[in-house]
Amino acid sequence: MDLSKIISITGKSGLYRVVAQGRQALIAESLTDKKRIPVHSSVRVSSLDEVSMYTKADDVLLSTVFEKLHALEKGKLSVDPKGNLEFLYDKLGEALPNYDRDRIYSSDIRKFFMWYQMLVDAGIFEEDKKKKKAEADKDEKKEKPAKTAGTKTAAKKKAAPAKRTTTPKAGGASKAKAKPMHKGAQRGS
Repeated sequence: MDLSKIISITGKSGLYRVVAQGRQALIAESLTDKKRIPVHSSVRVSSLDEVSMYTKADDVLLSTVFEKLHALEKGKLSVDPKGNLEFLYDKLGEALPNYDRDRIYSSDIRKFFMWYQMLVDAGIFEEDKKKKKAEADKDEKKEKPAKTAGTKTAAKKKAAPAKRTTTPKAGGASKAKAKPMHKGAQRGS
């Protein structure tokens, strides 16, 4: 799952998608209401692709945890992000069994489930499925010509195009030399 274009902006609630990058600011679009705002370089921004969850072993990327939760929940969230904390910790335990409860605060877990709901509502998981399907179809198309290598049409398609020679055109002086000089610029006049 590619979350490199999804960002969290300090001081603003919600998630944003990077639309463009200007000279002095990023242009970000809210995932919830699609409003665009400039994000100046002085504002702290976190890409969700770089955020990870604490576990008792190595940290796990947030995108991996989102994918596991999406597989468990089938695209719908069964717990309320503002509900009981124990239910939230239990649901996180299903997606990430070895999470470190001492280092994941209650505000972090609420934010995690709110972000997950925003990503589902914005259709990020559906976009990811479409990209994977398109890549799989592209790979299948690449494999098909390899299977038909013995036919005459495949041999014709594989023939190299004729090479062009790069000889200059006859009488082709460069444009700078072909310009007429003004009378005052000529020597001896």
